[in-house]
Amino acid sequence: MRKIYTLYGYPPEVTAVAFAKCSRSPEDFDKIANELNEDKSRKFHEKWVVGYGHSSVAEHAVLSIAMENVSILATKVIEDNRLASYTEKSSRYQQFTKERYFTPELNPELKKIYKETVDLILDKYTELIPRMSDFVKKKYPNFSVIEIKNRTFDNLRNLLPVCCLTNLGMTINARALEYAICKLLTHPLKEMNLIGDELKETALKVTPTLVKYTDYNKYLGETVKELENDIKEFISDAPDDTSSVKLVEYDQDAEEKVLSALFYRFSNLPYNQIKEKLKELSNDEKRTLIKKALTKLGKFDSPLREFEYPSYTFDVLVDYGAFRDIQRHRMMTQTNQIFSPVYGFDVPDEVTEAGMDADYVEAMKAAKKVYSMIKDEFPKEAQYILPMAFKKRVLLKADLREMFHFIKLRSTKQGHDSYRKIAQLMYKELDKVHPFLAGFIEVDME
Repeated sequence: MRKIYTLYGYPPEVTAVAFAKCSRSPEDFDKIANELNEDKSRKFHEKWVVGYGHSSVAEHAVLSIAMENVSILATKVIEDNRLASYTEKSSRYQQFTKERYFTPELNPELKKIYKETVDLILDKYTELIPRMSDFVKKKYPNFSVIEIKNRTFDNLRNLLPVCCLTNLGMTINARALEYAICKLLTHPLKEMNLIGDELKETALKVTPTLVKYTDYNKYLGETVKELENDIKEFISDAPDDTSSVKLVEYDQDAEEKVLSALFYRFSNLPYNQIKEKLKELSNDEKRTLIKKALTKLGKFDSPLREFEYPSYTFDVLVDYGAFRDIQRHRMMTQTNQIFSPVYGFDVPDEVTEAGMDADYVEAMKAAKKVYSMIKDEFPKEAQYILPMAFKKRVLLKADLREMFHFIKLRSTKQGHDSYRKIAQLMYKELDKVHPFLAGFIEVDME
């Protein structure tokens, strides 16, 4: 008789063992779990996960971890792990306060200047909120109280420096958590190391075995440091391209790749033989099949998985505030550059329209000045002073199926203007090279 149920109320390590044992035990899952205790589970993990390296068992131990008062900069390091789910305090819907920001390890003189400058920027942010609220009320007389508040924070959120403290919820399995902690313990910034220590300490209370041996990773730490030093000898910080979005690599044979995968799915032929068979089809016949695979897509549907084979790589220049939203698309492969003021900053249109641009620009200039003072001695720590209005580069590689999702979601009117622009420009870039495929992607170009 079929049974489908949850193993609710068991410690994560017990659940992991219960699932692991099904490969060799004929017993029901709940019976296995009821026969286990934390001591037996710990011994199992010591032997099989730690001793024999059967790490996949740890994927069944799932933890939901609350992190409070971590910097905005730290959240991007924490969230740079694909196999997890995150929810972060929104700067679009909540007001941040002057009292909550992180101060990195600096010498006394620089620390004093740093704190004075962060206070100045956050004072500006606080002072502009009622002024922006009045502006929004007048411009949008039909807005509700909530809409006025949200629009106000939305316009001013990029004034916030990335040192501001925020809250983050993370749900992650123990195997992925082990690697996430390892990356934090190996990170060059002290805040990340401290978060890694506290994450490990917290996880050990729930999974006393599965993250027990997580530590600084010599490969990650030394390799990254050596590569960074070597590569700096060959490059300069004088960018010659300030395009917001540029498609730098893509599969020219995207349609062929999709069709080859579809033919493979619905036949018993080897892949190379299928590619030869496709040569017998006309372009119209090929496109008719692709159209059939996409025409009935519903509002909440994703294309068939065969659309994952073509890929596109974009070089994106975007303000840090929008980057926070884009980074959440973890199906993409992402490579981030260090945050710096080299590409300048954006001023929201309504900040200028409301006559607040002078205050806004003053805050940005103050941050850039102090960044320059800090970066020679503390190049990584200097990032904390920069507000989210400053722009940074990120390299994004996505398959065609993910492009359907990203462009549709991020181009909608409910989104923030800056990442809507990125989604729209990515669509235009894709449309240039594959107009037939782009024609099936839902996009709001207003």
